[in-house]
Amino acid sequence: MCKSLFMGVALASVLISQVGAVELPDPESVRTDRLQLMQGFPPVADKQITLASFMRPYPNPRWSFHHAREFFSSRRVARGNEGVYVLPREQGREQQIAGLTFAAPDGRQMTFGQYLDETYVDGVLIMQHGKVLFEQYQAGVDELQPHILWSVTKSVVGLLATQLIAEGQLDAEALVTDVIPELESSGWRGATVQQVLNMTADINYSEVYADRDSDVMKYSLAAGMAPVPHDYAGARDIYSYLPTIGQGEDEPGVAFRYRTTHTEVLGWILRRVSGLSTAALIEQRIWSKLGAEQDGYMLLDSKGTEWAGAGFNVTLRDLARFAEMVRLDGQFNGQQIISPEVVQTIREGADREAFKAAGRDFQPGYSYRNQWWISHNPDGAIEALGIHGQMIHINPAVGLVMVRQSSHPIASSAATMPLSIPAMAALADLLR
Repeated sequence: MCKSLFMGVALASVLISQVGAVELPDPESVRTDRLQLMQGFPPVADKQITLASFMRPYPNPRWSFHHAREFFSSRRVARGNEGVYVLPREQGREQQIAGLTFAAPDGRQMTFGQYLDETYVDGVLIMQHGKVLFEQYQAGVDELQPHILWSVTKSVVGLLATQLIAEGQLDAEALVTDVIPELESSGWRGATVQQVLNMTADINYSEVYADRDSDVMKYSLAAGMAPVPHDYAGARDIYSYLPTIGQGEDEPGVAFRYRTTHTEVLGWILRRVSGLSTAALIEQRIWSKLGAEQDGYMLLDSKGTEWAGAGFNVTLRDLARFAEMVRLDGQFNGQQIISPEVVQTIREGADREAFKAAGRDFQPGYSYRNQWWISHNPDGAIEALGIHGQMIHINPAVGLVMVRQSSHPIASSAATMPLSIPAMAALADLLR
């Protein structure tokens, strides 16, 4: 890697992300209200955040994850003209939930409140049977400011793809190259749409956030997540980058390996078959029907293409409305937004043996179906996950929805899931 490329990526992206590679700061020391980032006219030099410092050094993400459209081009996902669907509330459970205890992996007895602190939560909302029991924000966070969802975006896109399949607009068994001929010479040759949905279409691409030479860095530069060095010869937009990715060693359908570029191909497929941008598709099919409080927005590359795998930004309560819609088999705000069979298809999960190929030991027993994480636990919980701690957790057995927006110093879900799994189990037992 050339020196200027290395420096450009090092300044901008998810480089020092390996669990245990850095000493984590005291959460109290990096509270948004104490950091005073981007305050003043102009902000003092050591409090300024630019595109080059959007992700690093930490704690810049504590501010920048709520302000992504100030650094990147974006496209609105409008809430529509319907009235706001007011989330009903049940009072008196806040202290009980905050004081709930469970055994952490290191043997400590941890309270739910400590779990929120130690996973660097920016905001969390818990609902049962459609009623808000707990809503809390990090001090200094504006609850009306959309927060980047990172890979939770994938689950929104996957839900829409499954809906189009159910409607007959998209054939799950169609070859990717039949829909997108531009990928004929790429790693997706021979793979089906369903294999892209399940991330079992093997490609020659690495997604290791702690590796400066990982292919995820080329993707980041193509998407515009980082300043592109002037002498960089690689692709500078998503459509140009995807065809350059070659085939992997496995036959399609054999093994699950998590790759954001699969979702970028899925976004391309949805745009091709629907004739709509990803933002317009989400807006028309979902967002304008939820009774959302705020518009969302999607981040764009240099050609105006949405980051289908990472770029959706919404408020916490609106994310809760989306998650509750999924819990209710697609019905919400007085209408059937997504077909019930779509949600049931996702809940069925996929091949748990194929999942093991990804080496995600921090998610034992899981599978991955249509861009959702399926726990296969006794309650049938499903999840949407994003780097730095973003999460939707839906437990249909107890009517539980938890949504979390975070800015954890470590990108990988390996940093948060070992705590989240026992925390969610304890929460379910409390509410059961």
